[in-house]
Amino acid sequence: MRRASFPLISIGLGILLALLTMELVLRFLPVNEGARPQVVDHEHPVRSLEPNRTFVWSADWNFAIVNVTRTNNLGFVNDQDYLLDQPSPLLALIGDSYVEALMVPFRESVAGRLMTRSTPTERVYSFGTSSSALSNYLAYADYAAKRFHPQAMVFVIIGNDFDESLLKYKNEPGHSYFVEDAQGTLALQRIDYHPSLWRRIIRASALVRYVTLNTDLLNFVLKWQHLPFGRPSNHLAFVGNTGSKADPVRIADAQRAIDTFLTRVTEAAGLPPHRILFAVDGMRPHIYNATTWQLATGSYFDIMRQYFVEQARQQGFEVLDLQPRFAEHFAQYHRPLEFATDNHWNPLGHEVVEEAIAHSHLYHWFRELAP
Repeated sequence: MRRASFPLISIGLGILLALLTMELVLRFLPVNEGARPQVVDHEHPVRSLEPNRTFVWSADWNFAIVNVTRTNNLGFVNDQDYLLDQPSPLLALIGDSYVEALMVPFRESVAGRLMTRSTPTERVYSFGTSSSALSNYLAYADYAAKRFHPQAMVFVIIGNDFDESLLKYKNEPGHSYFVEDAQGTLALQRIDYHPSLWRRIIRASALVRYVTLNTDLLNFVLKWQHLPFGRPSNHLAFVGNTGSKADPVRIADAQRAIDTFLTRVTEAAGLPPHRILFAVDGMRPHIYNATTWQLATGSYFDIMRQYFVEQARQQGFEVLDLQPRFAEHFAQYHRPLEFATDNHWNPLGHEVVEEAIAHSHLYHWFRELAP
């Protein structure tokens, strides 16, 4: 028994030593420190991050993207604290990780650029966290309206905002989703979230954070299952951060989510349609050349973005279709608007989007409110 157990003990000690060595080395590297979402429940109805915290956000095994991020007094990624009962005009920017923008310096994000453009008598507050969708945007709009009473709202709309608004397709604690009620209509349901003790313990390890956040093994495995291995080369697995397959049931569900969102957003925001703007993402990077653009045409995101734009305009909302702006900018400068290893907007992408918002009718109206 002793002879048999010695090799096992040696192997175990060797593995432990290797893990401890990796842990030590990674503590000297810019490993993603995690966003640390906070409790979501009746008293805290929307997702936010640990407040007043400065942390390192990074992506990829080789730290291809590294950024230092700060959360404000309410746990949103913004260099300014949010104050109640202020008389100055307020523009609320609502979205998901494209608004949260952990991968770019705040000053280079849409919210940061709008804040820089604004005068001291104007405010721009951003409300957004990763994995949000149209349903959760309603929760953020309601939260912003009741606490801060903004004069205008801008919503950033991306490819996975539609079907993932339904609990049928996604169920991530801390967010609100559309659920069919007894009357057959879609109701908003919040999935509460309380960080577990185990989660708080393991996020202290640089090695665990590197494996789960930087290498992102779980998402890689999930996407790998849908990659077109053995299929014709004219198939695109993903367009706009979401599966490209235009399944009729998925499309019908997504259209229902869009219709519900557009019906309820004015009530949630406490604003009429002409004081709400939607900025709709394009099919990047497929729109940068004719071949991939043709392949992306007819994809799920292509169908849904066109449906959203059409329905929103019919109901009196101002819509910025970012796709032609992105395509025109790339054709002129030949510079991509997203990261090489991450489809989120890079600083240039944020600049193009902010410029589009700044030239909108809504923003011109908002600027006229300042004394």
